[in-house]
Amino acid sequence: MHSLSDLSSATFGALCIASALPFVGIPFPSRDWATYYADKNHWVSRLSGGLLTPKQAGYAGALLRVVVGFSCIYQPTRTAALLVNGAILSWGTIAAYRDGRPLIPQWTMLGAIGLCLFLQMV
Repeated sequence: MHSLSDLSSATFGALCIASALPFVGIPFPSRDWATYYADKNHWVSRLSGGLLTPKQAGYAGALLRVVVGFSCIYQPTRTAALLVNGAILSWGTIAAYRDGRPLIPQWTMLGAIGLCLFLQMV
């Protein structure tokens, strides 16, 4: 079962790394993703109370995705990375719900994290 856990966590990690691109305005895999993340960066900037500009929020989000991605791929840090990412994402899901933001991306990420953690445990 560890090979399935390794495969799912490595895939999730690679997708996290790839998803850093739209945070900084690179239209990957499509322009719609870059537009969604540009809006998300403005929202995170507002949530920060002005501490972060939208551009800084985008770079912070991209950096977090890259760190989480590599941490999920590297087995010794995998569980901690998944738990930390799940905690951050849980807070983000509550904030998104409160502000009427799209929830499908949140639930998808939480589901993927849950699956990776489940496979890590069995």
